[in-house]
Amino acid sequence: MLFAPARLRASLSTLRDHRFVTFAVLTDTIGAGLTLPLSIVYFTLTTDVPLALIGVLSTVGSLIALPIGLVGGVLTDRFGAKASMILNNLLSAAGFTLYLVAHDPATVFAAIFLANASERLYWTSWTAYVHDLADGRPFERWFAFLEATKAAALGAGAVVAAVTLAQGQEGLRWLVLANVVTSVVAAVVFATQRTGTRRAAPTGPADRRDTGGSLRAFAADRSMRLITLGQFLVGPAMVLPNVALSVLFVERWGMPPAVAPVQFAVATGLCAVLQTTVTRRVAGIRRSRLIGTGALLTAATAAPLVFLPPLHGVVAWVYVGATAVVLAVADMLSLSAANAVMAEAPHPRVRGRAIGLFQTAGSVGMALFPLTLGLLDSRFPWVLWVVCVVVFAAAAWAWRAAVDGLPDRVQIASVADLEA
Repeated sequence: MLFAPARLRASLSTLRDHRFVTFAVLTDTIGAGLTLPLSIVYFTLTTDVPLALIGVLSTVGSLIALPIGLVGGVLTDRFGAKASMILNNLLSAAGFTLYLVAHDPATVFAAIFLANASERLYWTSWTAYVHDLADGRPFERWFAFLEATKAAALGAGAVVAAVTLAQGQEGLRWLVLANVVTSVVAAVVFATQRTGTRRAAPTGPADRRDTGGSLRAFAADRSMRLITLGQFLVGPAMVLPNVALSVLFVERWGMPPAVAPVQFAVATGLCAVLQTTVTRRVAGIRRSRLIGTGALLTAATAAPLVFLPPLHGVVAWVYVGATAVVLAVADMLSLSAANAVMAEAPHPRVRGRAIGLFQTAGSVGMALFPLTLGLLDSRFPWVLWVVCVVVFAAAAWAWRAAVDGLPDRVQIASVADLEA
């Protein structure tokens, strides 16, 4: 184990080596932090479109954008992950530009579609981009560093959003405009930077996944199918805080709109400070256990809401903070491990398309989740939280079953590599 000063020097060296990429990540993610905690809440506050219709438009727009993730996988395999990163930022700028003029269902739908298309392309290209950037070095170490950077930026953006919204709802459109600008700047910076050369994953005589590299072999592999299922089931976790919880806190508990970015800032702040340390400390633990634990912790944030009455005042804010902490721990345990599996399990020839399929499966789960928002207006709103608990528990099972069937080099990260 390295001493803290040595770890600090390593982090500073990483920052110097890729300072422009780090700047692009910071710029892009600060912009996302300004708007991500608001998502559907933005349209409920700035338009007269009913919440139920916004939920339907969000789901339809997300579903129609799903093929973008698969196309992004093809683009990544053919042109590299950097090209996909540039394109996703440009799509984001276009989508949030429409946010500024969205007042009717058609424009709301178009804005949601473009923003979701950008997200689908981002999640397809980001894991492959980090894999290329690592250039043969330990994936999880680099992923944790960049995720901590992103978390700091998201948290900073969320703090700015909370302060802005505390002054009134008029600041909503300024936050969206800032996101448009940062997306364009990030695209320009990504376009000027070089990533590492993509390398084939190490192989062993018993590793049957590294012998074919065909899509047919990928589709026939049980672990690949289970990863896809696991991503589908865990997808709602990506939007649970920003959609269901934000709507619950604002619309049902009567909390101010600033609660969404405050919760987001707490969660991302913890990730920014602790992600690299947590990733280092859990080195040597099976990735399946880390991913499963993350899914179960996410389920634990929904379980109390099955029985909990509406909270108010200080008690409500304490609950918001506790939920943010649990979600942050879930992310810190599982995110690096899951992305390492998605990057290392498929054959290098189909890595981009495989990641595209995995992330698209997660996107399907994310897209379907807003349809359940109508349950909050029903006689049995607790059913929404029961669905969440069941889905996340099933995700934990699928991921553990998937990873346990993979080669040893994918099941567990090398302690020596992560501490080097």
